[in-house]
Amino acid sequence: MGFFYNMKDILLITPPFTQLNTPYPASAYLKGFLNTKSITAFQMDLGIEVILSIFSKKGLQSIFEFAQQKELHFDENSERIFTLKDAYIQNHW
Repeated sequence: MGFFYNMKDILLITPPFTQLNTPYPASAYLKGFLNTKSITAFQMDLGIEVILSIFSKKGLQSIFEFAQQKELHFDENSERIFTLKDAYIQNHW
């Protein structure tokens, strides 16, 4: 097996914001290939982890609190989002 001879476990990490519209498949393909070579591999998609954190109840509360503390001028769409703040927080992922 050459290079992989002494490796036991491998963790493949996809960094956040690699591909925003869909999970990035490279680490899944690599994991599958390594498994065919009897190399134990695990994968972690930090992009998904970041999105889940941002859109969690705590994440949404933090974003709204931060924006309100800055006392910025918001456009009509942003005002609508602030009006619906409680609904967004209540219906988090």
